[in-house]
Amino acid sequence: MADPRNGSYRDLVRQHGVELEALLQQGIFKPVFLYQAVIFSLLPLLGLIVPRHRGGRYIRSAIFALSLGIALQILQSRRAHLGGNGYMIGLIAAWSLIWSAGILVFTDIEKDFQRIERTTTAESGSTKVATLNTSAHVQSKPKDKDREREMFQWQPYPRNLSHRLGWCAGLLFNLRGPEWNWRAPHLRTTSSAENDSTYPSANRRLRHAFRTFLVSYLLLDCLKAVMMRDPFFRGSAITYSPPFPLSYFEQFPILIRFYHVFISAMGVYVALNFVTSLSPIVFLGLSLAFPNASRKLAASPLDASWLYADSFGPFLEPLLDHGLAGCWGRWWHQLFRHGFTMTAGWILSLLPTNLAQNVQLKRIIHIVVSFSLSGFIHACGSYTQFTATRPFSGPFLFFFMQSVGVIGEYIFKTVVFPKLSLPTPPKNLRRAGNAIFVLSWLLFSGARIADDFARGGLWLIEPIPLSPLRGLGLAKGSGWWCWEGAWFRYWSDGTYWGSGIRVL
Repeated sequence: MADPRNGSYRDLVRQHGVELEALLQQGIFKPVFLYQAVIFSLLPLLGLIVPRHRGGRYIRSAIFALSLGIALQILQSRRAHLGGNGYMIGLIAAWSLIWSAGILVFTDIEKDFQRIERTTTAESGSTKVATLNTSAHVQSKPKDKDREREMFQWQPYPRNLSHRLGWCAGLLFNLRGPEWNWRAPHLRTTSSAENDSTYPSANRRLRHAFRTFLVSYLLLDCLKAVMMRDPFFRGSAITYSPPFPLSYFEQFPILIRFYHVFISAMGVYVALNFVTSLSPIVFLGLSLAFPNASRKLAASPLDASWLYADSFGPFLEPLLDHGLAGCWGRWWHQLFRHGFTMTAGWILSLLPTNLAQNVQLKRIIHIVVSFSLSGFIHACGSYTQFTATRPFSGPFLFFFMQSVGVIGEYIFKTVVFPKLSLPTPPKNLRRAGNAIFVLSWLLFSGARIADDFARGGLWLIEPIPLSPLRGLGLAKGSGWWCWEGAWFRYWSDGTYWGSGIRVL
């Protein structure tokens, strides 16, 4: 293993690539092929488009079993250098497995899912602004003055095959579900009126997405420059001295630990904001530029601004008013939430009715299942890195500890504190207590996942192609252009299935 203290940053990245090539040539691991990624991604779609009355129930179970086998094979033997030394390989495989289980096995898509779709009618009459809820349909403003109106309606599992294909693909490749009846509960109530003051117009939402993209891009450049100077973020160097001026605080390990955890958290937060801002830029931007094509290609209203809510909620209010539960449930991104919810619901369905309907037990099961599955996803990402990581004691234990913290916080507030017979503390004191607990708990537990990110070489990834800081000489580097080498290459082991375009 290369020593992160020796050589340049790019030398270390190249050395990791050489080490992976050696492991592949020795047959210890196998490469990831593009055709495998496509098959694994599209396989559940085959089960979704087959109705239950035509054997869909059995086909979906069989496809999930096949997906499970493919996912296990990927986790066990497939490795790549891209995506943070292969971190994304495991994370995507694990998440796809959880999501496939939810929509193929744990639920009945023909009864449980509906999508908001656009339709038109030639009926005359007044049109009112309405808010999307669980009603059958919602009317919007007239498109023109020729009696034709545009409407949004809830669309269940379609009967027409071509319609069903688009509907099922929308379900499979969705995360927060803003246009679905299972949309994340923290998303704002949506409105179909472009001039509704409760939500920005499509143009304003697009400008906001561009601003988020630009700010995140610049912040990623700054964070990358900071990480490149610190041996901690360059690999397994979790005990090396920090760079100047942090070296002055080396006698206070808790401060150095807080710095590393904070920078790691900021790296994840900014990277997620950067990636998710691309959705409105691409889909909303193209829909506004080509409205007719958008309406013909997609039944869902891709030009509606309420489809593109921010990935993160407000930070201070959830943390101060709701503590650790508010931090994770109302501020942090909810990209995986419904997959976890479907799994928790399936587990509850296996319990006796009196237990499954117990409010406190339901709460505990949802919390434990959600954080355990989140730990599983991130642990799989750690596992598929070909460096020395600690998937269980690192990312899995970190997320499991969050369930302990949330449950402990809830028990203290609802059971322990009321029995102390103390006067109700003022709001500012309660908020201060929540803030101290959350920051202390995250600092205490966050070192586990921060250390594992560093060990696995996750921060060696180059998130942006052009670096203003390095190009202008304000940070150490080799110029403006950051991405070097190819991303794909042909690979063949002499067999049909072992040949193809490989992800490097």
